[in-house]
Amino acid sequence: GKATETALQDSGIPVTFVPSKANAVTLAAELELVAGEGTSVLYPASAKAKKTLEQNLSARGFAVTRLNTYDTVTATWDEDQVGASKQVQVACFASPSSVKGWLQNTENNKNVAAACIGETSATACREQGWNENQIFFPEAPGLEGWV
Repeated sequence: GKATETALQDSGIPVTFVPSKANAVTLAAELELVAGEGTSVLYPASAKAKKTLEQNLSARGFAVTRLNTYDTVTATWDEDQVGASKQVQVACFASPSSVKGWLQNTENNKNVAAACIGETSATACREQGWNENQIFFPEAPGLEGWV
């Protein structure tokens, strides 16, 4: 999305395409496939990232090479952090792994409002059994809508 575009440009890397919505489904649907040229895509990703982008691009005819460039590890909270989490009314989630980390460290506490950066994190909350009326996320993923 826009934040990635800005980070790339700030590093001197030109950006030629940004999807209308910052998620894998939209990116895979909107990325232009150059007919007859065998368009290849290098997809650097988290080891935990879903296969949505690579599968949807492949289904459209792209040659996709996924490169797992990092992994996330759930932090273990100390007693003070666990105690502080019991006072929380709203938990903010920027990724599905942050949802998992919250649940692991709070004995599966879903009695808080889930403020998600985008639909992907909101879906993770749904899949973990959060009440739908406790899940909030912006139409367009990103920091501005999240706040």
